Amino acid sequence: MSVPVKKTDMNETSNDFIDDVQKQKYVNKQSSQKKENEEAWWINGAFVIVVHTISLIALLTYIPPFKTWAMMIFFCQLGMLGITIGYHRLWSHRSFEARFPLRIVLGFMGTLGFQGSIKWWVLRHRLHHRWTDSEHDPYSAAKGFWFSHMGWIFKKPYYPRMKLIDSSDLNEDPVVKFQHKNYVFLSLSSGLLLPTLIGAFMGDTIGGLLYGGFLSRVIIWHSTFCINSFAHWAGDQLYSNEVSARGNLLLALLTNGEGYHNYHHEFPKDFRNGYRLFDWDPTKWIIYVIHIFTNQIPSLIRAPENEVRKAMLNMELVKVQQNREQCNWGIDPINLPVMTYEQYKEKQYHEGKEWVLVDEFVLDVSKFKDDHPGGAKVLKNYYGKDSTKAFYGGLNNHTKAAKTMTAMYRVARIEKKENEE
Repeated sequence: MSVPVKKTDMNETSNDFIDDVQKQKYVNKQSSQKKENEEAWWINGAFVIVVHTISLIALLTYIPPFKTWAMMIFFCQLGMLGITIGYHRLWSHRSFEARFPLRIVLGFMGTLGFQGSIKWWVLRHRLHHRWTDSEHDPYSAAKGFWFSHMGWIFKKPYYPRMKLIDSSDLNEDPVVKFQHKNYVFLSLSSGLLLPTLIGAFMGDTIGGLLYGGFLSRVIIWHSTFCINSFAHWAGDQLYSNEVSARGNLLLALLTNGEGYHNYHHEFPKDFRNGYRLFDWDPTKWIIYVIHIFTNQIPSLIRAPENEVRKAMLNMELVKVQQNREQCNWGIDPINLPVMTYEQYKEKQYHEGKEWVLVDEFVLDVSKFKDDHPGGAKVLKNYYGKDSTKAFYGGLNNHTKAAKTMTAMYRVARIEKKENEE
């Protein structure tokens, strides 16, 4: 069965939709006048603190039965998948197409996360990708670990460049509009009332509220927050080092595959965060299974294989260069003094220099001659002479290491004659 997969430009930061020059000028003016409000967001902060406090008290004072723990884990997973499949990969990055029934389900699951409406969440996430690590990043890692993890939600938002973020697709989606309009009711009903009712049905009303309601919300919060903080702090950078995003297997295990953040920032339109076959990414597996066995996901977007391979190769070259910088490769030829061949011969004849010539470089072998594998006598025979032919097979086929080592003994280079250029 053929699988329809779209391959598109992965640069999601395209400014094609910005046609109004006046809008850009207005944003720049606002940015220069006021970078950021420092006013605390008391309502938001108080709500977060209260939920954490209740959850902590619950853990210290009430041990629920196993079935309540199971319900809590179920709601955690449901809410996390609502964020990873729905809020993130569908609505934020449009990495796959979802039909109306599936969007309704994902919209409901997203309310379990207590992370704001789809529109609220998506606009900030798009802003994060457009200006990662900058002052315009809502949860910039450059402002510190605490800020990127939770600190940003305690400040009243001021995003002068939010006007540059395209929201037309969100404004046209009836699921997004309905959820945004009714978010408070939907989130409280699904996140607190529903687990309480299920807990009552199972004979543990208080456990349903405390564990299925409050504690599961805290777990979902911090799972998501860890991507904003830990995933920009610890892990590998296999695809790019232009931003702080990193890949982390532990975070992938905790967040249903969101931990491969370095790949995601380099190829945000890909429905996979874990690009490699063995990468732990349940979110991509669920999306793919729905795509294969139902009509709810007509198409997926993958990054072009060639571009991914180039990104990986570029990072391998970066690492090679970093490793090269840890080694002593001798004096750069450009910085070597220049002499003529006659001056080289005179240095040996009049001053007794233990110099040999290989290629165009004068090598001082005085400290190496006794360690020469062929013996010091071989080198002495070429003092003041050109030993290039002997070095390259005349007397011995020298190894790559030997050829590289010659750079460590360079003291000068021979000036080329005009007819040798």
